[in-house]
Order: sequence, then structure tokens, then C-alpha cells
Amino acid sequence: WLSATHSPQPPGAGASFGPMGLPTEAALVGAGAVPGAILRFGVSEIAKQHNVGPAAILALNVVGSFALGSLAGNGAARRANLLLGVGFCGAFTTFSTFSVDTLTMLQRGQNSRAAAYVLCSNLLSIGAAAAGHRLTLPPPILRALRPPGG
Repeated sequence: WLSATHSPQPPGAGASFGPMGLPTEAALVGAGAVPGAILRFGVSEIAKQHNVGPAAILALNVVGSFALGSLAGNGAARRANLLLGVGFCGAFTTFSTFSVDTLTMLQRGQNSRAAAYVLCSNLLSIGAAAAGHRLTLPPPILRALRPPGG
């Protein structure tokens, strides 16, 4: 749903990269990615100083999952999806770091810690995405009053 190539228009409508065109869409993704990456870097540096390691990456992924779930839940417009979903959340969340952290724990023989990290990362991030999605949906009565397809 939140991929860079998602388009709310039917296939064949608009440019191949969506209705706004590649330069505009790329600019939106980049504009969101810069603050997301800077914030992730800052949190990672603070985590190193306080020796909390993977806990900070876990927190980033949970918060990012909540934010992305919120965008999905409120049916974000394409521009908001590109700026905040693909750009900011894509740069802010850190699955590659999560993978390397898990591998490092396994290589050090910290199998239980690695398993707990994988389990918590997945369950908490999926839970946060579901909570963000749910909290941004209109109340059931309003959903029931929507016209079909609206």
C-alpha cells in the first residue's frame, strides 16, 4: 500500500511513476527522507552514548510502524504518502540495522537475546502499526454512513 509506485489512479492513468511525475515524486520522497534519516542518526548516536544498543532501534521501528500505520489508516493522500510514508518512515525505520544487530547477537552466541529481539521487534512493530491504523479510522458509525466506494 505505501510503496513508492502506489497510485490511486487506475493503471495507465498519469505518468508511469504516478500522476505527479517522477521529479515531483522523487522530491517529496527526498524531502521526507532527510529529516527521517537525521532523526534516526541522532537517536542512534544517543543510544550509543547511553549503551542501550538494539533497544533504541526497536523503539525507532515501533514508532515508525505506528506512524506508517497511521498514514495507512487515514487513507493519506499520495503526496503525504510519498513525503511521510516512503520518505520519512522509510529513512527513519531501520530494518537493515535490525538485521545486522540480530546477526551480531547470534554470532556472539546470544541466541536467547536475538530471539527475544526478533520476537519483540515484530510483535511490537506490527501492534504499533495496527494501533496507528485503528486510531486514525473514523468511528464505525461514520464508516457505515459512507457511500459505496467513498
